[in-house]
Amino acid sequence: MKQLFLMTLLMFYSLKALAQQDTLVPKANQRLDFATTYFELGMGFSPAFTGKQLVNNQSIPFEHSASANPYFNWGGFHFWGHGEFYVSFPLGQLDFSPNDKNKAKLTHSVATGARFFPWKYQPNKLRPYVGVSWSALDFKQKIENEDNPVLSKDFMWVPEAGLLYGHGSFSLRVGVSYFHDNKWTYPVSKTRLEEITTPRFRVQAGLVYSFEGSKNNSAELNKKWNSYKTISKPGAGATHFGDFFMGVGPSTSFSLAKSNYNQALLPYLKNKMTSEPYFDIALGYQFNKAGMFCALSFRNPIFTTSGYGTNQTIKKTSLAVEVNKFLTDYSGFVPYVGLNVAYDHLMYTEETTQGSKKQTFAKIEPGLTIGWDILPGKTDEYLILRTNLRWYPLSSFEIEGKKFDFSQLEYNLIQLVFYPGRYLRWKKTKTKR
Repeated sequence: MKQLFLMTLLMFYSLKALAQQDTLVPKANQRLDFATTYFELGMGFSPAFTGKQLVNNQSIPFEHSASANPYFNWGGFHFWGHGEFYVSFPLGQLDFSPNDKNKAKLTHSVATGARFFPWKYQPNKLRPYVGVSWSALDFKQKIENEDNPVLSKDFMWVPEAGLLYGHGSFSLRVGVSYFHDNKWTYPVSKTRLEEITTPRFRVQAGLVYSFEGSKNNSAELNKKWNSYKTISKPGAGATHFGDFFMGVGPSTSFSLAKSNYNQALLPYLKNKMTSEPYFDIALGYQFNKAGMFCALSFRNPIFTTSGYGTNQTIKKTSLAVEVNKFLTDYSGFVPYVGLNVAYDHLMYTEETTQGSKKQTFAKIEPGLTIGWDILPGKTDEYLILRTNLRWYPLSSFEIEGKKFDFSQLEYNLIQLVFYPGRYLRWKKTKTKR
């Protein structure tokens, strides 16, 4: 968690530093050239590795085949071609072996990444990049007639490097990712753990289609948006005190601490749990001139883990009230920080061959919010993209006297935010023309 906030603060600080470098900021200060959106379809390739299984109480090694993981990325080139931010959606796994008895599942959850181009990306030029992505990594041995569990490395940082070559709206990418933490203490039975080492490297190749979506305005409006300074106040040029908004976007939640309960009683299950994807739904009001907003957010993540006849589920229904303050506007990239308080209703279920347990908890949880908006048009835009992270460090509950640490990071990937009042004003202005 400390790494995440240090990384975020470093990114925010870098915005100011980038503005001082003439090589990264066009002298004409074309705000609408700051970012270009893209979609990417690709494949990541992992080599074969050695797994282990228990046969007659003996640990026997065997080979897991090489595999490929198709993915779909939604992202953008930023900082006038020097930066790249993206969200990666996994599309399953393909195994290069007909062996259906012993397989391995090695997949990312939805990942987010950032890349840096020392020489800015341009069509018809080969450009190197370095970067880092972060997500949960799941590993499961699928052995015939066994109920094997899934283990996770939550919020894992993965360095990467590669090359990009573009022509027109299309680009080809070849890259490699490095998994520094590739050792797993895997339960080959309820009571026996074995160390398994998964591949350190994954090679990827993808086809990118990029397009410009922020210039489809009148010449007058484009001129106004380009007139803003590289670093300016988020509320600069605002003509209205505030606007209501509604938003929705896909999210994932990560547990940040190990559960004492699972470690003591269910050591063959995950100690830190990752939720299934869910939607973050928000209603709020933005104070345009003050550069801040308040929101009411609803989330209902479900956390599950299972193995060797045990199923564990936590259903969380949460309503959070938050207040956030924009820090600055760096050419349409607008970071913010804030505080929130959530009312959480938790339902815990555990099912084993010996029976089942069910408990419910209702708690008030304080949290911290950090995030950023993408809005080249400041308060003129009625449809924007928002990303936020909420941290709840104190969340926990007890099962049979054992602490279940449930401190979490909620990661709202890309939220689509709509401002009805701004849309009506835009429509009225367009009609007059």
